Amino acid sequence: MKTQFKKLITLMLVFSMVAVFMAGCSSGKKQETSQPAGQGQKEDVQMLKIVHLVPLTGGSAADGLHIADAAKMAVEEINNAGGFTGPNGEKIMIDYQQIDETSSSASAIEATKKAVSLQPHVILGPNRSGSILAAHQIWQDAKIPAITDGTNAQTTKQGNPYTFRMQISSEYWIPILVKTAVEQYNVKKPAILYGLNDYSKANYEATEPALEQYGLKAVTVQTFNDGDQDFSAQLIAIKNAGADAIFVYAYPAEAGRIYAQRVELGMGDIKIFTERASTNPATVQLAGVENYEGVVTSTTLSPGDPDPKVQEFIKKYEQKFAREISATHVNHYDSVYIVKSIVEKVGLDREKIREELTKLDNFEGALGVYSCDKEGNLVHHMYAQVFKDGKWELLMKETYPVEK
Repeated sequence: MKTQFKKLITLMLVFSMVAVFMAGCSSGKKQETSQPAGQGQKEDVQMLKIVHLVPLTGGSAADGLHIADAAKMAVEEINNAGGFTGPNGEKIMIDYQQIDETSSSASAIEATKKAVSLQPHVILGPNRSGSILAAHQIWQDAKIPAITDGTNAQTTKQGNPYTFRMQISSEYWIPILVKTAVEQYNVKKPAILYGLNDYSKANYEATEPALEQYGLKAVTVQTFNDGDQDFSAQLIAIKNAGADAIFVYAYPAEAGRIYAQRVELGMGDIKIFTERASTNPATVQLAGVENYEGVVTSTTLSPGDPDPKVQEFIKKYEQKFAREISATHVNHYDSVYIVKSIVEKVGLDREKIREELTKLDNFEGALGVYSCDKEGNLVHHMYAQVFKDGKWELLMKETYPVEK
């Protein structure tokens, strides 16, 4: 009986081992006949991380709204199309994040530290010149390329190989503005009114030598502080000096009030010549459309440009966001596509991305053609435009040489 029981146990063990073996063979056979690689499996996706330092609060928030929306529009277009292909056939999508740089240079330092801590491949911004000058060493130390906005010429003269600019330097903005004032409006007695910040000060410093080229000198120079709301004292001083034009350099919150108060003081016949901050529709609304008539600005994009490509972009932007475009604050739409084109070529290596930015040559974007000069400036075209009958009208468009 015991012998029979032992035989039964032995047979059961043998059958169990055979069953396990057959199951293993069956499992292996299924693996061999699985679907070809890539079918039914989740595709491996790499992420291009872009962190955008943009003023979402404070005096420049009106600009920040347009700056951020333009970049987001480009990111959405690329991601909705399924991303793009890297140099080794890998699929790449964009991870885009915003950080509020606020409208303060001191706050921008902390915002930049936060941006760097996220370890992006590229930083867009900051927007304000003072913020760039205060924080640029942070992204240099982290070896992260930054495509910035500010127009102060000094922002790309710091010897920082990781700083690039997606705006026109004041060295070029202001001469075209002065040229327009003198050659098209016959200005003889200009005055200057500027805010005590890095952006406005750089514009002022570029204005005096540009006027000297025409044998002119400001009849008076007036200043104000960011956040001021009453500019009557400065405007009356300008009127008493006999000025026939005012070069105004201010952020939107101050600029709108200056233009309105100028008319209130009976100075509407004194022409205004100004820069990109005054292209923002929020500045027009603050001043009042009727008080904006005849204001002349320099800009990197003009709604008055008849170029079909420019008009197509403006239409697309305004339809998407249901608001009027702030023409000179949408350049980062093209920044995103520039970065995409570089990553398609060299992949997600920050140093290679930086190197390719320095080599950028005749990249055709929606808003213009971009090349990198020896200082990291990418934009080399500009407009002068006048606000007439409730809309911007093109006065001139110029380009300047790219110094490699």
